[in-house]
Amino acid sequence: MPPTLQRTFARTVQDYLAAAQEVVQFCAVHDLAGAISFKVRLILEELVLNLIDHAIDPATNRIDLRIEIDPDRVILTLEDDSGSFDPRSVPAFDKTKPLESRGPRGMGIQLVRTMANDIFYERVNGRNRLQVCIRRD
Repeated sequence: MPPTLQRTFARTVQDYLAAAQEVVQFCAVHDLAGAISFKVRLILEELVLNLIDHAIDPATNRIDLRIEIDPDRVILTLEDDSGSFDPRSVPAFDKTKPLESRGPRGMGIQLVRTMANDIFYERVNGRNRLQVCIRRD
């Protein structure tokens, strides 16, 4: 069975920061390379802060996190019960637009896309399930 971290936390920055500390420790204990650990932490931060700031009509104030370390990849899974939202459906960030015409948001999902090797989304039993895979090569 691969090393796994599972954590449920409230949809608040304070609870996220506590979970993030556990992720840092989990990555260190399992000797993830610095670049892979950085990707895991940054992707998690972008996705969770989006859930905190933009989730629509969550039934609970809960986010479920699971991280698995396989020999060739790290799999990060987030689940929540807010309105259906597939981040893969967000248009690609247009870096050709002048700064003045860009909104304050939109780069986070683009950052996740560039750091992840695969992104999967499904709606299961009224919950969003987002899975992000990062290769360990």
